[in-house]
Amino acid sequence: MSEHLVTGIAQTSNPEHLEDALCAKETVDCDKISVITKDSPTDEHHESVLTFMHVGQEHITSDVQHDVITGGEAILTNFGDPQVPNISSDTRYVGFFAEPHIIDHLADYAIPQDQVQNYNDAIEAGRSVVLYKADPSEAPDVEKSFKDAGLKNVKTFETK
Repeated sequence: MSEHLVTGIAQTSNPEHLEDALCAKETVDCDKISVITKDSPTDEHHESVLTFMHVGQEHITSDVQHDVITGGEAILTNFGDPQVPNISSDTRYVGFFAEPHIIDHLADYAIPQDQVQNYNDAIEAGRSVVLYKADPSEAPDVEKSFKDAGLKNVKTFETK
């Protein structure tokens, strides 16, 4: 049986505000709501009926793991081997500085790539992404509840 993932962007990560907006509806089981936020964890987040996932300094990105050290006018990239600025060259990483560096907070969810960046941008801007794993029969009511609660960019994705 397939499952649906209902998503939306909230303007806040405040547990009390989100609970008031989302949990008052009988169509939403707040135990099934996850909220991805860049905010630091607080006691209110831990005590909430909602599940908060706080993104930190360790991010999943669209490229390989590496360290970037900047200083003066030179950029030294460290890939584990000794590197000499302007002499060493590793073409495996060409494009890292040319392409936008994309932080993917939603890598573990079945969200199409064309929508992922909207949600990642919202998280980076201080908003939160609300997720709800719904049965196919409850997904339309959950989506309506999210919209009624003021969430933006509400979408439902079918997962396996």
